Amino acid sequence: MTSTTRSTTRPAWGVWGGLSIVIGGALLFVATLIEVPLSEQSTPGLLGLFTPLFLGSAVAHALSMMFLAGGRTGADGIVGGSMVGRLALLGFGGVFLTSQTVYYVVSYALPPVEDYSGAFALTLVLSVGQLLLLLVASVAIVRAGIATGAARWALLALTAVAVATGAVANTADSFAVATTALLCSTGAQIVVGLVFATTRSRGTDGGKSAMRRDSLQVDVSASASR
Repeated sequence: MTSTTRSTTRPAWGVWGGLSIVIGGALLFVATLIEVPLSEQSTPGLLGLFTPLFLGSAVAHALSMMFLAGGRTGADGIVGGSMVGRLALLGFGGVFLTSQTVYYVVSYALPPVEDYSGAFALTLVLSVGQLLLLLVASVAIVRAGIATGAARWALLALTAVAVATGAVANTADSFAVATTALLCSTGAQIVVGLVFATTRSRGTDGGKSAMRRDSLQVDVSASASR
């Protein structure tokens, strides 16, 4: 008879992916707060503080998707052998990094222009694309079943939060409401990162030990019969 016990080890995708999401969310949270006075009056000091925080958060989130996907082989990732899931995770990281970079360049690096329709269209396409990739990756995580408990559903919940807060931020007439929605989104990112970082891998140590005991008993019985 075999039994299973919960492993006490934390998977690499959870530790490194989760911590990267926490770092990215925390950096973006602070950057969002700094952007409030920055949007009213752009000063070299505020912009110099905002830039590394905002772009650093984008890099951290992109790296987190690489960790979740499982590195070079993907064998130890959160989606297991799902190629669709791995591509969705990596694609989301790349598109998110591109989207944040485009936003920064258009908003703060380039001189003001009269017509932002082209930049708006590009940002919209990137935003929709990253949400679709995040949804596909979230479903792949649930289907793979490698993550357990809250970690299995965390990215799917984050997708729902991202859709809701994004809709509020883009349609709100109040700057305060839009900022609050963005802060809620970054807060959700931190929570999801902590869930991943503290999750335990699905373990079968107890089952393996029981199998070894059963095997030993069979060997002893066979020896006795001889």
